[in-house]
Amino acid sequence: MGRHLVLTVHGIGEQKPGETVDQVVGAATTWLDGKSQPPIEVEREMIELAERNFDDSHRNAKLFKVNLRKVSKPNDTRDQALFAEVFWADRSPAPKGAIKTAIDLIWVVLALGYLAMDNVEQTHARKGIKAGAENSRNTYAAKIVHLFTWVFFGAVATLNSYLLIGAGAVMIRSLKTELAQGWGVLFTLLLLIYLGGTLAGYLRFKTAPTYLRRVFWCGIGCVGLVLTAALISGPYGLELWALPCDEDGKGPGCGSALEQLVVFQLMILGGIWAFLILLTVILYLISLLKLEVSDGLDGHRRLYPSICAGMLVFWMFFISGLWLAFEKTLKTVPSLSNPTLEGLFAGNLRNSLDTLSIAFGAIALLVALGIGLFIGRKLGKTRLHEKHHFLSRAILNQLAQLVFFIAAISLAIVAVSELSLVIFGIDLHCTTTTNAEGVAQSGEGNKTCNAIGNGLSKLTVAQGWIGVIVLGATAFLYRFSNVVAAGLGVARDIVTYAIRDKCALRWSLKNRSSNYPDRHAIDERFYRTLYYALDIFPADHITVISHSQGTVIATQMLADERVQKRIKGRPVTLITMGAPVTHIYQRYFPEMFTVDPQKLGATWFNIFRQDDFVGTRIDGNLIPNDRNIDVPPGGHTGYFTDHKVWTKLTGEMIGFHLFNPKRH
Repeated sequence: MGRHLVLTVHGIGEQKPGETVDQVVGAATTWLDGKSQPPIEVEREMIELAERNFDDSHRNAKLFKVNLRKVSKPNDTRDQALFAEVFWADRSPAPKGAIKTAIDLIWVVLALGYLAMDNVEQTHARKGIKAGAENSRNTYAAKIVHLFTWVFFGAVATLNSYLLIGAGAVMIRSLKTELAQGWGVLFTLLLLIYLGGTLAGYLRFKTAPTYLRRVFWCGIGCVGLVLTAALISGPYGLELWALPCDEDGKGPGCGSALEQLVVFQLMILGGIWAFLILLTVILYLISLLKLEVSDGLDGHRRLYPSICAGMLVFWMFFISGLWLAFEKTLKTVPSLSNPTLEGLFAGNLRNSLDTLSIAFGAIALLVALGIGLFIGRKLGKTRLHEKHHFLSRAILNQLAQLVFFIAAISLAIVAVSELSLVIFGIDLHCTTTTNAEGVAQSGEGNKTCNAIGNGLSKLTVAQGWIGVIVLGATAFLYRFSNVVAAGLGVARDIVTYAIRDKCALRWSLKNRSSNYPDRHAIDERFYRTLYYALDIFPADHITVISHSQGTVIATQMLADERVQKRIKGRPVTLITMGAPVTHIYQRYFPEMFTVDPQKLGATWFNIFRQDDFVGTRIDGNLIPNDRNIDVPPGGHTGYFTDHKVWTKLTGEMIGFHLFNPKRH
């Protein structure tokens, strides 16, 4: 008599409840290579369980679906198998609709800051403080990354929000009425926007559910307060201050009161942007410090500078596309035609997009790299996992990180050049030819530029085409938002696992580990599914089958003391497929994701496709070499129904069986 519990844990993507467990049950009960399976009956059941205790800390219970499939022989219940699904895809659903997709895309770019914080905290440690103790991860590198994310969420994102909403308010001038053209209407609208933002920031700061969202709403409140003061005291209000204007009519203060208000915001935004670029360059230098992590894995560990550079590049690309689309709409829709806004775009907002050329160049390089990797991996897909890491690894490829490094240096050069030109009137990359009397000669032909200056000039000339391409990418996002949303669903799954509740930089490891609300909820789903399944089905053998991100969840939870107590010494077989356990999670987040096989209480087998771009071998001698089982190329998806995979699962090594699996 055999009672076999099979727990399935899906990976990233838009899985539906019951999809994973049905795939595993269907494949497990299908004839394999002509060998017939005994007749079976399948009972389908679904129950909703709470993913947290039902107490006064939360008003409403948060429920999740658990799909169960009980398999037995007809009229014979002596042998039974219960398949239970750990479902968690609903924790980070893909957005629906073009507007939500665009907003979600920007949010995901911002939320990359969580990954940067985790990476820097887990690859730097303070000397003289015991690992895992309070303040052990409160390093200068971690403080700078936190500062970077605070400024990004609290200033860059908020200023862009106010500029966009303010631009919408200016469109009231499109109404052909005397009231709409009056000074007081627009002033009142802007004042209400800034005061409303200040109040909303104050209220939402107290109720926002996660750390960086609170930073964003704090920024909305603080920036709204600053803009309110600037509006009332500036040229558009009491005229207590004004931007400088030269005698020859040149300078930021030579425009209208509204234009000066916009320029004021853009000057602040430009200064903040230069500050973020400086921080990124500093982070690249800090990342060269000695690494003190010894978990049996070799190679590059520190991702945080490239993540910060990537945030700069992607933000500039996507937000520029949003502004360009806004500008295009103004020009093409007659009822929205607005000379004031068009003048602001032409004179000021367009100038703020100068760094778009650098961002576009980085995106273009990434696309070229992606195409090259795709072709190279297709041509050399057989035994790809044994080849050079530049080709074998697609996720977190070091060549991609090199692109972000080049982008960060290029942005720094542009920022320094712009600052030197604005503050000192000196162009670091070009010199002007003078005559015998030392008077500068006019004409672009008399400028001598170095290689950097020539490169920047070519990018400037190409900005028109770059703008068209970026606008086209924005149109693609709108037209094919469902395709983009599916990809965002995958990105959200990864980012969601790193979202934290509080800053927690000074906390001990134990307290920091409990600071991830979505991760904690997903872990609870694993534990409560296992607990319920063993309540109704006293199994004598447990098999955990997991894929992709699910392998990280499975390895973390099998090491949990509560899970081990619930298992009570039953034999457990762990099967991971397409696992990023060691080469991504343990490598880049070693403090929280280093796996100790002894704590799993399971016999661990790892199956991976030779060309899988996410999952590969389990490194670091965590499992015997013969338990790293490769199968022919086939990508990252579809493991649960792959004939090659099931041949290995049911083979002599693993010995998976419906009712009486092999005991190791």
